[in-house]
Amino acid sequence: MKNFIKITLLLLLLPLVFNSCIKENDFVVNEESASLEDIINVKLIDVLEGKKITVTTNYLKEKWEKEIYIEDDVKVTLDRFEILQSETEEGVKTYFLKAKSTDGTINTGSFILLNKDANGDNIFLLGSKTCSCKGCSGGCELIIDGTRCRCSSCPPGEDCVKTETVIIEDE
Repeated sequence: MKNFIKITLLLLLLPLVFNSCIKENDFVVNEESASLEDIINVKLIDVLEGKKITVTTNYLKEKWEKEIYIEDDVKVTLDRFEILQSETEEGVKTYFLKAKSTDGTINTGSFILLNKDANGDNIFLLGSKTCSCKGCSGGCELIIDGTRCRCSSCPPGEDCVKTETVIIEDE
């Protein structure tokens, strides 16, 4: 009888455990991956010419590599993605999609807004603020604090340059 009660209790609790984990697995914070699709199970949305489109890690990788080449005349390969989470002074959670170069000298990314689609599923909308840290591989790590970006310091004698871009659209 004891075993029957234990098994019945286990069968009743097991679905609750799995259901409570499903939404948690929609995205993973602070885990690096070669593909964003490996760490999130949500849609990533970008706005192009006023239209929202679903994008992939490969799309962002190519877009950001091209922007770095145009701005800095540097060919770079971005190969690791990570979602950073922070909190504003008011307690609002903020998220940042960060990509890191193969050699570790460039960190770049965009703030992302967590929303829900019509089905109630999580979606990330790329924000209008981007940040980059470019310099040494033993530092110059992009860090977010609320809605601010900063770069960690490099060893003595090495430089780290922070760039922030905000897109302001005309109404």
